[in-house]
Amino acid sequence: MKKSAPAVKGNDFGAFQAQFDKNFIVPKKIRETLAALGDSWLTEVDFLKHSGISTTDLAKFREEFEAHIVVTNAQHGKSQRRLWVGTTKMAAKMREAVS
Repeated sequence: MKKSAPAVKGNDFGAFQAQFDKNFIVPKKIRETLAALGDSWLTEVDFLKHSGISTTDLAKFREEFEAHIVVTNAQHGKSQRRLWVGTTKMAAKMREAVS
């Protein structure tokens, strides 16, 4: 008897997106990091480290997550800082405090 070759199962489009499509990967990583933060915050530099994305990639999607960003006032010779907050409710509360 002749043995037939096993059926080959390839990957679907979702697997392709998850591996190669930055328009899928970067927002997903941002959402996952925000969810992990909960009601806490990170500076943008730390947010980049925790999410594992580049500054360039984050810049392309920053507008999409504007509700999670708080910009601090410049103080003591330091420039403004961008903070990423896990929840929009906490972000709104923090924005009120710095305005």
